[in-house]
Amino acid sequence: MRLNVDGTARTTELAVARAMRPAGRGTVINVTLSPHHGLPGMTHSSAARAAVEGLTRAWAQAWAADGIAVSAIAAGHFRTDALDKYPEPVRAQVARTVPLQRLGRPEEHAWVVALLASELGRAFSGSVVTLDGGRDNWFGPWPPPTLVDGGGEVPTEERKPAATSYEPRRCGFTSSSSARGARSSDSRLARDAPIR
Repeated sequence: MRLNVDGTARTTELAVARAMRPAGRGTVINVTLSPHHGLPGMTHSSAARAAVEGLTRAWAQAWAADGIAVSAIAAGHFRTDALDKYPEPVRAQVARTVPLQRLGRPEEHAWVVALLASELGRAFSGSVVTLDGGRDNWFGPWPPPTLVDGGGEVPTEERKPAATSYEPRRCGFTSSSSARGARSSDSRLARDAPIR
Protein backbone atom coordinates (compact mmCIF):
# COMPACT_ATOMS: atom_id res chain seq x y z
CA MET A 1 0.00 0.00 0.00
CA ARG A 2 2.84 2.41 0.80
CA LEU A 3 4.43 1.85 -2.61
CA ASN A 4 1.44 1.50 -4.92
CA VAL A 5 -0.97 3.93 -3.27
CA ASP A 6 1.00 6.36 -1.10
CA GLY A 7 3.91 6.52 -3.55
CA THR A 8 1.62 7.13 -6.51
CA ALA A 9 -0.40 9.75 -4.65
CA ARG A 10 2.57 11.72 -3.32
CA THR A 11 4.50 11.71 -6.61
CA THR A 12 1.47 12.66 -8.69
CA GLU A 13 0.22 15.41 -6.40
CA LEU A 14 3.71 16.92 -6.19
CA ALA A 15 4.11 16.93 -9.98
CA VAL A 16 0.71 18.53 -10.40
CA ALA A 17 1.33 21.20 -7.76
CA ARG A 18 4.83 22.17 -8.90
CA ALA A 19 4.72 21.72 -12.66
CA MET A 20 1.36 21.00 -14.26
CA ARG A 21 -0.93 23.44 -12.47
CA PRO A 22 1.46 26.41 -12.92
CA ALA A 23 1.75 25.49 -16.61
CA GLY A 24 -2.03 25.36 -16.97
CA ARG A 25 -2.07 21.83 -18.39
CA GLY A 26 -0.55 18.37 -18.05
CA THR A 27 -1.09 14.65 -18.45
CA VAL A 28 -0.85 11.93 -15.82
CA ILE A 29 -0.75 8.26 -16.86
CA ASN A 30 -0.85 5.65 -14.11
CA VAL A 31 0.42 2.22 -15.17
CA THR A 32 -0.31 -0.81 -13.04
CA LEU A 33 -0.96 -4.53 -13.24
CA SER A 34 -4.64 -5.23 -13.85
CA PRO A 35 -6.37 -6.03 -10.55
CA HIS A 36 -9.62 -7.11 -12.20
CA HIS A 37 -9.23 -10.82 -11.49
CA GLY A 38 -7.73 -10.43 -8.05
CA LEU A 39 -4.29 -11.72 -7.15
CA PRO A 40 -4.58 -14.92 -5.09
CA GLY A 41 -2.35 -14.76 -2.06
CA MET A 42 -1.71 -11.05 -2.67
CA THR A 43 -4.95 -9.40 -1.62
CA HIS A 44 -3.13 -6.29 -0.41
CA SER A 45 -1.46 -5.82 -3.81
CA SER A 46 -4.72 -6.33 -5.70
CA ALA A 47 -6.48 -3.81 -3.46
CA ALA A 48 -3.67 -1.29 -3.90
CA ARG A 49 -3.80 -1.52 -7.68
CA ALA A 50 -7.57 -1.10 -7.63
CA ALA A 51 -7.05 1.97 -5.44
CA VAL A 52 -4.82 3.50 -8.14
CA GLU A 53 -7.71 3.12 -10.60
CA GLY A 54 -9.95 4.95 -8.11
CA LEU A 55 -7.37 7.73 -7.70
CA THR A 56 -7.18 8.07 -11.48
CA ARG A 57 -10.92 8.69 -11.79
CA ALA A 58 -11.05 11.06 -8.81
CA TRP A 59 -8.07 13.12 -10.01
CA ALA A 60 -9.45 13.36 -13.55
CA GLN A 61 -12.56 15.02 -12.16
CA ALA A 62 -10.78 17.19 -9.60
CA TRP A 63 -8.08 18.54 -11.96
CA ALA A 64 -10.07 18.92 -15.19
CA ALA A 65 -10.50 22.66 -14.59
CA ASP A 66 -6.71 22.96 -14.34
CA GLY A 67 -6.26 21.46 -17.82
CA ILE A 68 -4.85 18.23 -16.44
CA ALA A 69 -5.85 14.89 -17.96
CA VAL A 70 -5.49 11.71 -15.87
CA SER A 71 -5.79 8.18 -17.24
CA ALA A 72 -4.48 4.73 -16.38
CA ILE A 73 -3.44 1.48 -18.00
CA ALA A 74 -4.41 -1.83 -16.38
CA ALA A 75 -1.82 -4.09 -17.95
CA GLY A 76 -1.94 -7.84 -18.30
CA HIS A 77 1.03 -10.18 -18.79
CA PHE A 78 3.88 -8.80 -20.92
CA ARG A 79 7.16 -10.32 -22.00
CA THR A 80 9.55 -8.23 -19.92
CA ASP A 81 12.74 -8.79 -17.95
CA ALA A 82 10.62 -9.25 -14.81
CA LEU A 83 8.96 -12.31 -16.36
CA ASP A 84 12.12 -13.67 -17.98
CA LYS A 85 13.46 -14.69 -14.57
CA TYR A 86 10.88 -17.49 -14.45
CA PRO A 87 11.43 -20.84 -16.21
CA GLU A 88 10.00 -21.25 -19.72
CA PRO A 89 7.24 -23.68 -18.58
CA VAL A 90 5.96 -21.00 -16.20
CA ARG A 91 5.98 -18.34 -18.92
CA ALA A 92 4.18 -20.71 -21.29
CA GLN A 93 1.48 -21.40 -18.71
CA VAL A 94 1.03 -17.67 -18.11
CA ALA A 95 0.58 -17.16 -21.86
CA ARG A 96 -2.11 -19.87 -21.91
CA THR A 97 -4.28 -17.75 -19.62
CA VAL A 98 -4.48 -15.10 -22.35
CA PRO A 99 -7.10 -15.73 -25.09
CA LEU A 100 -4.64 -14.14 -27.53
CA GLN A 101 -2.39 -17.13 -26.60
CA ARG A 102 0.75 -15.06 -26.14
CA LEU A 103 2.28 -12.53 -23.82
CA GLY A 104 2.05 -8.87 -24.67
CA ARG A 105 5.01 -7.17 -26.34
CA PRO A 106 6.66 -4.06 -24.85
CA GLU A 107 6.04 -2.04 -28.02
CA GLU A 108 2.29 -2.72 -27.73
CA HIS A 109 2.35 -1.29 -24.22
CA ALA A 110 4.45 1.69 -25.34
CA TRP A 111 2.01 2.45 -28.17
CA VAL A 112 -0.88 2.88 -25.71
CA VAL A 113 1.24 5.06 -23.42
CA ALA A 114 2.17 7.24 -26.41
CA LEU A 115 -1.49 7.56 -27.39
CA LEU A 116 -2.59 8.57 -23.89
CA ALA A 117 0.27 11.09 -23.68
CA SER A 118 -0.70 12.70 -26.99
CA GLU A 119 -3.21 15.46 -27.59
CA LEU A 120 -5.73 12.86 -28.77
CA GLY A 121 -5.24 10.93 -25.55
CA ARG A 122 -6.64 13.75 -23.43
CA ALA A 123 -10.13 12.51 -24.30
CA PHE A 124 -9.34 9.36 -22.27
CA SER A 125 -9.15 11.37 -19.04
CA GLY A 126 -10.86 9.45 -16.25
CA SER A 127 -10.55 6.17 -18.15
CA VAL A 128 -8.70 2.99 -17.28
CA VAL A 129 -7.52 1.23 -20.44
CA THR A 130 -7.25 -2.54 -20.01
CA LEU A 131 -4.42 -3.95 -22.11
CA ASP A 132 -4.27 -7.70 -21.63
CA GLY A 133 -5.05 -9.58 -24.84
CA GLY A 134 -8.62 -10.35 -23.76
CA ARG A 135 -7.67 -11.90 -20.42
CA ASP A 136 -9.99 -9.55 -18.56
CA ASN A 137 -12.88 -11.41 -20.17
CA TRP A 138 -11.68 -14.84 -19.14
CA PHE A 139 -9.67 -16.46 -16.34
CA GLY A 140 -7.94 -19.80 -16.73
CA PRO A 141 -6.43 -21.70 -19.66
CA TRP A 142 -7.68 -20.82 -23.10
CA PRO A 143 -9.63 -22.40 -24.62
CA PRO A 144 -11.38 -23.80 -21.55
CA PRO A 145 -11.44 -27.63 -21.58
CA THR A 146 -15.24 -27.71 -21.49
CA LEU A 147 -15.46 -25.64 -24.68
CA VAL A 148 -13.36 -27.69 -27.09
CA ASP A 149 -14.62 -30.57 -29.22
CA GLY A 150 -13.04 -34.02 -29.57
CA GLY A 151 -10.29 -32.68 -31.82
CA GLY A 152 -9.29 -29.94 -29.38
CA GLU A 153 -10.85 -27.17 -31.48
CA VAL A 154 -13.31 -24.53 -30.33
CA PRO A 155 -16.57 -25.27 -32.16
CA THR A 156 -17.99 -22.47 -34.28
CA GLU A 157 -21.43 -21.88 -35.71
CA GLU A 158 -22.35 -23.54 -38.97
CA ARG A 159 -22.49 -21.12 -41.86
CA LYS A 160 -25.04 -21.21 -44.65
CA PRO A 161 -23.47 -21.69 -48.09
CA ALA A 162 -22.94 -18.45 -49.93
CA ALA A 163 -25.46 -17.68 -52.68
CA THR A 164 -24.01 -18.27 -56.15
CA SER A 165 -26.13 -15.63 -57.86
CA TYR A 166 -28.38 -12.76 -56.93
CA GLU A 167 -31.72 -12.17 -58.61
CA PRO A 168 -33.21 -8.76 -57.69
CA ARG A 169 -36.87 -8.78 -56.80
CA ARG A 170 -39.15 -6.53 -58.83
CA CYS A 171 -41.50 -4.14 -57.06
CA GLY A 172 -44.34 -1.90 -58.23
CA PHE A 173 -47.43 -2.22 -60.40
CA THR A 174 -48.46 -5.36 -62.16
CA SER A 175 -48.28 -5.48 -65.93
CA SER A 176 -52.06 -5.06 -66.43
CA SER A 177 -53.37 -2.35 -68.74
CA SER A 178 -55.00 -0.50 -65.83
CA ALA A 179 -51.70 -0.37 -63.99
CA ARG A 180 -49.93 0.94 -67.08
CA GLY A 181 -52.62 3.59 -67.46
CA ALA A 182 -52.25 4.65 -63.84
CA ARG A 183 -48.48 4.98 -64.21
CA SER A 184 -48.90 7.06 -67.36
CA SER A 185 -51.45 9.35 -65.67
CA ASP A 186 -49.25 9.78 -62.57
CA SER A 187 -46.21 10.73 -64.67
CA ARG A 188 -48.23 13.37 -66.61
CA LEU A 189 -49.53 14.90 -63.38
CA ALA A 190 -46.01 15.12 -61.93
CA ARG A 191 -44.67 16.67 -65.15
CA ASP A 192 -47.45 19.27 -65.49
CA ALA A 193 -47.64 20.32 -61.82
CA PRO A 194 -46.59 23.96 -61.24
CA ILE A 195 -43.46 24.64 -59.17
CA ARG A 196 -44.16 26.61 -56.00
